[in-house]
Amino acid sequence: MQAAGRIDAFAHLAARPAVAEIEAIGRVLTLAEWTGARVHIAHHSAADSLFLLREAKRRGVDVTAETCPQYLLLNTDHMRTLGGIMRLNPPIREARHNQPLWDALMDGTIDMIATDHAPHSPDEKTRESIWDCDCGFPGVETQMPLMLTEVNKARATLMDYVRWSAVAPAKAWGLFGTKGVIAPGAHADIAIVDMDLAGVLSQNRLQSISKISPWNGRAVQGYPVHTLVRGRFVMQHGKLVADAAGWGRSVKSVQKMPTPKPRNTEHYTSAILQTPAGVPVNALPSAEVMAALPHSKVAE
Repeated sequence: MQAAGRIDAFAHLAARPAVAEIEAIGRVLTLAEWTGARVHIAHHSAADSLFLLREAKRRGVDVTAETCPQYLLLNTDHMRTLGGIMRLNPPIREARHNQPLWDALMDGTIDMIATDHAPHSPDEKTRESIWDCDCGFPGVETQMPLMLTEVNKARATLMDYVRWSAVAPAKAWGLFGTKGVIAPGAHADIAIVDMDLAGVLSQNRLQSISKISPWNGRAVQGYPVHTLVRGRFVMQHGKLVADAAGWGRSVKSVQKMPTPKPRNTEHYTSAILQTPAGVPVNALPSAEVMAALPHSKVAE
């Protein structure tokens, strides 16, 4: 497309049609089902590939998926005026994708909401050629007002949003009980919101180093006003708390991932390398036996 002179914003979308997402998700779900791997689909953007997720979950494939506000609320109509500001991967698609993605969130096909936060300078996002514009834009500060606005429109309940933004991610990454819930013994990670507070999103007021956003000028109703991390205020009255820096902590110490359940291990390369001549693959030793073999034996 570059050789043909296509440098417009729509060329980025044309380079990544929905069939690319269908193929990629289908491939990874097939491999996950065959091996027993747990997989997470990031930034689901197309209505056309939702059937793959639904069918995989019906069959018991251990898959979770997320989408982002931009795939729910923006489309190519906005691209006509915003151009390269909207460039990200996967691309924002036509308007027909918006409602099916929202429906998939509501029925559990898509498990959670994310941001794909990627801050870039205005210069990096407004170059003449779409291929020279960096991918991504800031999303951490805008996600909650955007989603609370949809709650205020009765498109979902507040508990739906809690499930998408806190409960489902905590469960997917083995943190639920310590994170993702308000209960005795859990970390007091709490956002206090004002559902009546209305305003207009402004890229100039972002705390991010990036001061360019496709949400600039969008009216919203519902804001986080205070945020606590492990019981300590890190944001109050919409302002970052100055002495909160350094309060973050790795979650690895509280993470409890499920025990892996590998499947079809007799077909793994490590197992096949151990197959004596003339022995059928289905007569191979178990995965536990194979794991116990010394590395030197595997090398032989």
